[in-house]
Amino acid sequence: MKKYNLILIVTLGFLTLSCHKNNDEVTATINLLEPMENDTIAFGTELHMHGTITGSDELHGYNLSLLNTDNATTLFSASATNHQTSYSFDEHWVNAATDTTHLEVQVEVELDHDGNKTTKSVHLVALP
Repeated sequence: MKKYNLILIVTLGFLTLSCHKNNDEVTATINLLEPMENDTIAFGTELHMHGTITGSDELHGYNLSLLNTDNATTLFSASATNHQTSYSFDEHWVNAATDTTHLEVQVEVELDHDGNKTTKSVHLVALP
C-alpha cells in the first residue's frame, strides 16, 4: 500500500508541474513579417503569411487564420499545438476573389491551459 501511495504522489506531482513550471505570467511577442497592414493582393497572386512567435516561457500553441471580414468566413487556417517557447510560420494562400474582398490575417497564441491568449492581426484587401 505504501508503494502505491508513493507512486500516486509522484505521478500527481509530475502532472501538476509538467505544464506549470512557475506561477509567472507567460507573455508572447508576435512578429508578423508578412503581410503588412493595408497591403493589397492582386487576383491570382500568393499572399505570404510569415512570422515568428516568442514566449517568455513555454507556450501552448497558436492558430493562424485568414478571414474574409466582408462575410465572416475563414479562408485559410493553420495551427500548432505543441508546447514550445517559440514558433515560426510561413504559409501561403492564392487570391481567387472575384470581388474586392477585405481580409484579416490573425495570429492567436495560447499562453497557458487556463485560456489566456494574445493576438495580433493585420488587415488587407484582395483585388479581383
